[in-house]
Amino acid sequence: MNDIVTSLIYLFVSCIVLIIAKGVYVRLLKYDMYKEIRLENYTAVVPYCGFLLGNAAILAGAFIGPDSQGTFLKELVYYLLYAVLGIGLTLFSGFVAEKLILHKFNNTDEIVRDRNLGTAAVYFGIYLASGLIISACVTGETLAGQPKWYGLVSTLVYYALGMIFLILFSKLHDKLTPYSLLGEIEEDNAAVGISFAGNIIAIGLILMRATVGDLADWQTGLISYFIDITAIILLLPAVRILLDRILVKGVNIAQEVKNNNVAAGLGEAFVIVAFAIMIFFMVDFTGMV
Repeated sequence: MNDIVTSLIYLFVSCIVLIIAKGVYVRLLKYDMYKEIRLENYTAVVPYCGFLLGNAAILAGAFIGPDSQGTFLKELVYYLLYAVLGIGLTLFSGFVAEKLILHKFNNTDEIVRDRNLGTAAVYFGIYLASGLIISACVTGETLAGQPKWYGLVSTLVYYALGMIFLILFSKLHDKLTPYSLLGEIEEDNAAVGISFAGNIIAIGLILMRATVGDLADWQTGLISYFIDITAIILLLPAVRILLDRILVKGVNIAQEVKNNNVAAGLGEAFVIVAFAIMIFFMVDFTGMV
């Protein structure tokens, strides 16, 4: 089949998948997103934006993934399987955000009643980060030479590892900041939520970098994964130095974020994401394995 025709078919199918994903997402929400949009509550749509981008990343990863030299129909079926799995895991990420990360307050009340942008931003970050992680899982043939279903298994394994790491990172981030992360977010501190969301997305990019690629076996893959994570995380303190002493010299970013300075929150978020993007393309510790 002509490559252009094939691409158009995949694009059409992907649009249908995203429409279905939106329907499932809206049905599972604890509030009426459409009603909140009519009420101009922009915080209600922010988490959905992260969900949409996360799933778009998954679909892109599945599309550019390995060609098993099978028939077009067979490849399309595998693509849809990865899409459904990815959507399900991304939806589960919302549960992780509510129960294990933002667990000290009612997330729905914060988004709907208080229009808490900080809470909405964290959901945006979690959905996008999980989509990036899953995208990496389905982009390469995780276990080269193994049956196709190994890719599904590896997706679940690396997704679980990624979520565990994100949860642990949220605890560590709370300890390292001079303020209570959840306390500030509950108090409608948008800057803290935006800053934290940027950190989550950056970690998602790093986990994506550690996950992506063709691996020969589970042992090599997991060793490479943890070497990548450990080495890269050790580089993250450099971001704080860069932010505080070079980009915004003379300004205590952490204090400004605590004071709900949204400009400071955005600055920290985008610097950490930019740093993670550079790591993604420039740093490779797999040669150590």
